[in-house]
Amino acid sequence: MKRIDLPDEEGSAPKALFGLPLWRIVMALAAVIALGVYVAILLFGPNSLTVLLGLEEQRAIYESRIKSLKAKNAALQKEYFELKQLEPDQ
Repeated sequence: MKRIDLPDEEGSAPKALFGLPLWRIVMALAAVIALGVYVAILLFGPNSLTVLLGLEEQRAIYESRIKSLKAKNAALQKEYFELKQLEPDQ
């Protein structure tokens, strides 16, 4: 016996879109949104790429400051020992 598809009633929700069941489209859309939120958290969240890049930049600044302070310290130590040599022994 041949099955006859009856047309949908007017006002009823469609059960398929683009030849795919509606629940599959909804699930795929939910997965895409969840993936987008996950990627956004990875890029802009508290443990993100932007925080990592900021910390690396801050580290470079601190390293250059350490170098300059070490050079200044060496110059001050040299001046201290030169002045100590000028003092009479006690």
